[in-house]
Amino acid sequence: MSTMLRSILQPRTRFSSTPAAARRVTAAFSTQSSGDVVRPTAKANLHLEDGTTITGTSFGCHTSVEGEVVFATGMVGYPESLTDPSYQGQILTLTSPMVGNYGVPNRNTIDEYGLPAFFESTKIHAQGLLVQDYSHHYSHWNAASSLGDWLKEEGIPGLCDIDTRMLTKKIREKGALLGRIEIDLDAPVPDFTKMQDPNARHLVGEVSVKEPKVYGKGNPIKVLAVDCGMKFNIIRLLVKRGVELTVVPWDYKFASELANYDGLFLSNGPGDPTMCMETVRELEKVVTCPDDE
Repeated sequence: MSTMLRSILQPRTRFSSTPAAARRVTAAFSTQSSGDVVRPTAKANLHLEDGTTITGTSFGCHTSVEGEVVFATGMVGYPESLTDPSYQGQILTLTSPMVGNYGVPNRNTIDEYGLPAFFESTKIHAQGLLVQDYSHHYSHWNAASSLGDWLKEEGIPGLCDIDTRMLTKKIREKGALLGRIEIDLDAPVPDFTKMQDPNARHLVGEVSVKEPKVYGKGNPIKVLAVDCGMKFNIIRLLVKRGVELTVVPWDYKFASELANYDGLFLSNGPGDPTMCMETVRELEKVVTCPDDE
């Protein structure tokens, strides 16, 4: 055997063939989980205000939370959904039967606009996550960790082994339900008459920016965007299309400044829109403004 062929076929000394060394290499390249990852076993209950109790397996942060139980039907995109400000105060049910198989991207990667490259905001906004089948093994070129580890990192509970089809049908028929993820299996069913509805909070005020910020400075089209829960991808797509985007808080006095802009953008967001009366009053000024102003 030639020296060159032997050097190709023989393992290099810096990659030991021992199991411990193999685990270290896998950990360094965290695009996939290691072979010794243990399936989660801790149990928790999901209580709903209609009297339903479902027992699932806890794979995120093992803590109890309350919120409005809703569902999303996307087949992929759980990093984007969980960081969508529209889900502030809600326990999110994913209807896709398998979740977690492609892990979660690096939270520290920043795009050209100074935004987290793979997420819709800087943190998880959902109160909790409900899925049918959680894949505790993940593999993807862009992954940095498992979904479960990310939830633990952010202090967010996740339950798997949930009949999400039944739960989704229930929500479709009855509307969003208040719910509680309870890690104490012996705890009594909560008194939902005393549970605060997250929609009674000013959720838009919780997620909106606090100060104006400009993206795409110098672009030819000037647009003012009122942030009522804006996703980062809205910013990316507008700026890529030549917009200088000025993002302002939900209660910003923007009507008097519109003469300086080519357009006005209102984002969607969480909660009850009737709580955003400051935004409504500014819009009334805009729509009643004479055409020559």
